Amino acid sequence: MRVLAFLILPLSLAGCVQFPEIDDATGQVAEQADYPDLVPLEPVLGALPTTTGDSDETQAQLEARVSGLKARANGLRRPVLSDGDRARLEEELQ
Repeated sequence: MRVLAFLILPLSLAGCVQFPEIDDATGQVAEQADYPDLVPLEPVLGALPTTTGDSDETQAQLEARVSGLKARANGLRRPVLSDGDRARLEEELQ
């Protein structure tokens, strides 16, 4: 229950914050300007280059990165404490 109170209190106080006026940030020219024209997206999207897939070089780079990350993950899976350190720690805790 206390955790919930600590979460709700900052959120409720954030609603009381005075934000700067956005209207003051825009100039007279921006206020009097016309809205931009809406244009269809097809001409814009049609101009984008189409990709047929990853190149062999990109695929090789990704596979090398995947194997490096897997090796790093395997290194993180080993025990942090040696058997002697673990025994000494358990002895101290008893």
